[in-house]
Amino acid sequence: MFYYLCAAWTTISAAVSLGFSIQAYTKAKPQYNEERTNAKYAISRSFALFILSLGLFVFTSEPYLVALTTIMILVQLFDGIIGIKINLLKTLGPLLTAFGNFYVLVVFLLND
Repeated sequence: MFYYLCAAWTTISAAVSLGFSIQAYTKAKPQYNEERTNAKYAISRSFALFILSLGLFVFTSEPYLVALTTIMILVQLFDGIIGIKINLLKTLGPLLTAFGNFYVLVVFLLND
């Protein structure tokens, strides 16, 4: 049960990251080509992580779960640090997600 809880949290985290990447692309003005290009890179990273997170439900593997969850914790942690210069929501959201994901991972590992 804890495996699927951790996998679900990781997938939700990856989906939120993908959503923000898509939002960044759609809000980027066409005349700012560099901004749109950066958003495309964010989408490709986030889409890959989202697809990999769906694999957690197909291939139930503890090392796979720990590795991908750790990656998403780091992505959200760094997003939160970057968000400090933008606004409070873009700081707290990713940081709370990272800490929540870390907590669920620890619970999973302790109950395994």
